[in-house]
Amino acid sequence: MAEATHPPVVFARFTGETILGEMGRLLYAILNVFSNNGYRVLLFNDIDFSKLDKYGQRVPDIENLSLVDSVPGDTGQMFYLFDGEDRACSGRPWKKKIRVGFDVFATYWFTDPLIMPYPVHPLLSGADLPDRLDRLRQNRKSLRLFFSGDTKNYFRNRVHYPDTKLPRLEVIQALLEDRDISPIHADSETALLNLFEGEYVNRCVIVNTDKIWVDFSDWLPYMSKSDFFICPPGYTMPMCHNVVEAMAVGTIPVINYPEWFNPTLEHMENCIVFGDRTDLLDKIKTVLAMDQAEVAEIRKRVIDYYENHLNPAKFIREIETRKERILTVLMITDENTIKNAKKLGRNSILIRGKPLLPGNILSR
Repeated sequence: MAEATHPPVVFARFTGETILGEMGRLLYAILNVFSNNGYRVLLFNDIDFSKLDKYGQRVPDIENLSLVDSVPGDTGQMFYLFDGEDRACSGRPWKKKIRVGFDVFATYWFTDPLIMPYPVHPLLSGADLPDRLDRLRQNRKSLRLFFSGDTKNYFRNRVHYPDTKLPRLEVIQALLEDRDISPIHADSETALLNLFEGEYVNRCVIVNTDKIWVDFSDWLPYMSKSDFFICPPGYTMPMCHNVVEAMAVGTIPVINYPEWFNPTLEHMENCIVFGDRTDLLDKIKTVLAMDQAEVAEIRKRVIDYYENHLNPAKFIREIETRKERILTVLMITDENTIKNAKKLGRNSILIRGKPLLPGNILSR
């Protein structure tokens, strides 16, 4: 008779405040990725969930997660996940110790940290995500280019390396004001539904979020029916959930921060890269006129990139196969961007070793 196999275990104890930020989505993301990939998660029960926002309060409901009041007795085959190492845990034997850090703008000359791929939104994640993505990637495309998202107050930049990013509000305003592009401005649920059920293969659709908001249950299905998605920067930092969600369903991102990905996204390979306002409008017009065969080839490479570099399962496998017994995992956060934006440079772990040729990109 074959011996019963037990799921691997990760014990998590956090002592800092940063992991509790962003409405609890950081805590949720790091624990959920282990749970969804077959781990039993033991979370030390000293977190006041009543102080966390809606995403943090979902943590106790993560599948395979248990709240525990003490450090397990036999830890030799467990992973220890922490931000600041606890004395009660530091002297224990662990299969691997994983320190969670946040400063992706630092140099880390003497360590080799692993940057956690930015995840889909917590409300879209789950163990069934791979199956949902497989189905959504088969959807028929009815739009060429799509955008929906908040734009209020999205008018500033904190990050200016390797170049200053065109803010989200300016991106959307530029498209709405260009007569050649002439986007369809969807301002009702009925109008939006009709657009996705029709044939607008050479049109750009922008949702008027002052009047309607796409429900989370419809978000990935709608996005999957467009060839391209406009992915301007987020409110605090360039990185945003929507670009990862677009790539997950096989929708090609139109983006101005490709270097925030590892490896960097490449223009016409797995994204469309734009720079200033003039370049943005030129690239959008190219997208609207692009041959379907070329779009299909880029889409294949977008899906390959997601599966090889953004898929949460790949992230867990990389942790497991790293030779180091003590490993640092870095999470991209708003707080780090706010505090350290001026530190970002060519030697930052987020950027180091990547080709940065914005001038060449704009001329292509």
